[in-house]
Amino acid sequence: MSNNNFETKVNVASNGNNANRGGNDRCHCEGKNTERKRVVIPRADIYQCDDQVFLEVDMPGVSKENVDIQLENNVMTITGKVTPTPEGWTLVHSESALCDYKRSYELSTDVDFEHITAKMEAGVLKITLPKVQAAKARKIAVCA
Repeated sequence: MSNNNFETKVNVASNGNNANRGGNDRCHCEGKNTERKRVVIPRADIYQCDDQVFLEVDMPGVSKENVDIQLENNVMTITGKVTPTPEGWTLVHSESALCDYKRSYELSTDVDFEHITAKMEAGVLKITLPKVQAAKARKIAVCA
């Protein structure tokens, strides 16, 4: 069962919150009124070929140590936490919004869950989702 339409392979699922999906902010706040934390749905690019799906998720300011990827009931949830100020430094001016990131994807059974890999490079999380053997496109030979 091979389908080139990515949306049937990995569907963007709700984060389970009331995130504003319109405009550039695409964010919501969590926590008490006195200590609200901004959480943003990160932008992502999704690519597909015959044997895998590849996601690039933009999370500037997030280190490898502050990324969490959970897989439960075919839903992959990505969370990234931004460290506001490097240790030993004091922030004196900021033009960038400090926020955390969270996004969920519903994965189909075409994904080989045991072989998913992820790496963080320059604020971009790169996730490779290999397809199970049965889901890969193949040519069937016709015999005489």
